[in-house]
Amino acid sequence: MESYDIIIIGAGPAGLNAAKILGDAGRKVLLLEKNPEIGPKICAGGLTRKSIRYLNLPEEIIDYKYNKIVFNSPHFRSSIKFDDIFFYTVDRKNLGQWQLEKINRNFVDVRKNTHVIRIEKDHIITKENQKIGFNYLIGADGSNSIVRRHLKLKTRLAGVAIQYKIPLGTFKDFEIFMHSKFFNAWYSWIFPHKDHISIGYGYPQKLFSPIRAQKKFEQWARSKNINLENAVREAFLINCDYRGFRFGNIFLSGDSAGMASGFTGEGIYQALVSGEDIAKIILDKNHRPKKIRSAVREKRIHEAMLFLVICSSFFRDLVFDSITLLVRVKLFGKTLIRILS
Repeated sequence: MESYDIIIIGAGPAGLNAAKILGDAGRKVLLLEKNPEIGPKICAGGLTRKSIRYLNLPEEIIDYKYNKIVFNSPHFRSSIKFDDIFFYTVDRKNLGQWQLEKINRNFVDVRKNTHVIRIEKDHIITKENQKIGFNYLIGADGSNSIVRRHLKLKTRLAGVAIQYKIPLGTFKDFEIFMHSKFFNAWYSWIFPHKDHISIGYGYPQKLFSPIRAQKKFEQWARSKNINLENAVREAFLINCDYRGFRFGNIFLSGDSAGMASGFTGEGIYQALVSGEDIAKIILDKNHRPKKIRSAVREKRIHEAMLFLVICSSFFRDLVFDSITLLVRVKLFGKTLIRILS
């Protein structure tokens, strides 16, 4: 039987980051990706400034930079501009390929088109009936993680995000739309990219009917004169149900661990830092996962904010209007952006 020090299932931001750190340390690593190509993923492609600082991305990987955001509520619209860039958009394929180039291939074996169908205590079995042993296993395989299912961790808190890709030219600004008539306690977004514009919305998987959510979004799009007839529609699941990251010699990172924010939907930064901390724990059992703990604390703050919005019920649009007006006050706007990015 083939055997590796560490097997990583999933070559997203978390898996690639963990593979880089472990490979640089000379550990024998197997990185498995079920798709034929590393990088592409259905995703709005938004990165906050902490992700950019962490990655130190070159300019050619970044699609757009934003120091301006437009908040829209039922009765108001506020455009605020900051001195610092706080939001970026990227193409996930370019991001994944850039991370892949950083990996030490002398120690990291990368295999695409490889589906893991079963996990045992010290080995995995692939669809091709390969049995591969491991000392440690890292689940970095997203919201529908087979590693999470193996650990029998149910996902009770998850969101669904739907995006439409429309041609450039219609919108130029990064915009957020808050309106309980259409989105309840959640929101819709507009993210311009280099070659398209992402327009989308999100809703909690177990609380809303997808048919109703889609109908409401289409009503909103018509009210904004957005034509979705020829747009590319994509959907993705966001796992927000965090229940820990270490389970013996098995680890969960990023969306597999449920580390994404239930409020903003951000997950790339959490994936990166969890991949780092997990790799360092494998290398040094005394390593303290400070970055994971910090990311989880921030996630809890976001979800407390979301809970307050949900509880506002009949006064929700008043809350949205208040936020849209208050962001015009520079100190409030800066504080809100700092919390969210």
